[in-house]
Amino acid sequence: VRQTLAAALAEADAALAADTASVATLRRVTSTTAAAQTATADAQAQWTQAQEQAAAAAARTPRPASTGGTTAAAAPPSCETTYTGPPFYTSPATEGGDGSNGKLPPSALAAISWDVDPRGTPYYLRTDAAAALERLNTAFRARFGHDLGLDLTYRDFATQVAMREALGTVAATPGTSSHGTGLALDVPELPCEYGWGTPQRDWLVANGPSYGWVVPSWARQNGSNPEYWHFEYRG
Repeated sequence: VRQTLAAALAEADAALAADTASVATLRRVTSTTAAAQTATADAQAQWTQAQEQAAAAAARTPRPASTGGTTAAAAPPSCETTYTGPPFYTSPATEGGDGSNGKLPPSALAAISWDVDPRGTPYYLRTDAAAALERLNTAFRARFGHDLGLDLTYRDFATQVAMREALGTVAATPGTSSHGTGLALDVPELPCEYGWGTPQRDWLVANGPSYGWVVPSWARQNGSNPEYWHFEYRG
């Protein structure tokens, strides 16, 4: 749904930029964009309703009673993302950037080869971090049979500002985010794949340092801001 909306907006931008665009073309693009926006809103509403119904059902489900001093095994974690705030995306390189946090120029970044975000933006990291992640992904794919999932990598200054406004102190102060250096990534917030104690996360924690990728102390389960999805390149 988001990709459809992004395509409609891109078409609208192209039509508005064209001096020769006909009235019929502009009307068609306007209609397509409005339909895509409606579909996006409907999808969000359906997802929110499903989340509320699932939460209500979980609240009604009694806890398993203990028997003989033992308890029933916990159900496997849901694969629904744990993030319920406004959507944010990875950032492209900052044209004309001065190299400071959130303002890295194209010459400082490299795109990851195996994926792009839902809007079609490549996942950029600082050149050396990207090369190390390519090597880590080769080993990850050999172990699990698929590429490492990505959610966010480089974060430009404007996105840092938007996230701070939306999330408050959970987000880094703009200009200080490790993502703004091109040295951090988030894997998808899918507890069933990358959550605490999953084979994928345990493998990344154990093997990532061999490729320069580590979990900072604040993001660990006993850290000040636990984030199982966050990793940083330390070289």
